[in-house]
Amino acid sequence: MRVAILGPVRLHRETIREVLTGRPQVVVLGDACADAAGLTRIRRLGPDIVLVDVASADAVGSLRSLTTGLPGIKTVAIGVQERDGDVIACLEAGAAACVPLEDDPARLVETLRQVVEGVVACSPSITGQLFRRLAALGDERRGVTAAQPLTPREREIAGLLAEGLSNREIGRRLFIELSTVKNHVHNILEKLRLTGRSDAASWYEALPR
Repeated sequence: MRVAILGPVRLHRETIREVLTGRPQVVVLGDACADAAGLTRIRRLGPDIVLVDVASADAVGSLRSLTTGLPGIKTVAIGVQERDGDVIACLEAGAAACVPLEDDPARLVETLRQVVEGVVACSPSITGQLFRRLAALGDERRGVTAAQPLTPREREIAGLLAEGLSNREIGRRLFIELSTVKNHVHNILEKLRLTGRSDAASWYEALPR
């Protein structure tokens, strides 16, 4: 695979180059700064994959420029912090994969191989972020709004559900009518988008204390 490196810091580019030099099936064509001249140089090199150091202020712009201008070249974001916004921004800009800051050299080479083959394995953290993003997009298309916060009384009742109390027992504990308890439980499930009392109990137990 023919690889080029794009990034704002020369030391970072040379470090990545040293890591890849001599690796089987990897040919490092060169590197360039993340500016207009650097993008032109990368285009002239004609790599299969461009590693983009996302430490630059306009890393997402560099990714988008490469993927738009050279659709045949695949890009890999290097040094990504595994936060939802950073990962999703890189992927939406066209990155074929994201390599976290903590990944080791062997993992980087394996990621490059998978990108060339069209099969990319994401870290568990990144996979989770993708699922959350897809779920959010699905909610937007269905017109579903974000879950509403519970009132203090609803949180109190959720806590009693977590204790295993029945509606009647909750009513006695709080000195409220059974019908009122049922309404509160219904509202809790609606707001949290849950299907049953046990789900509400699990939600409450998972809250930070």
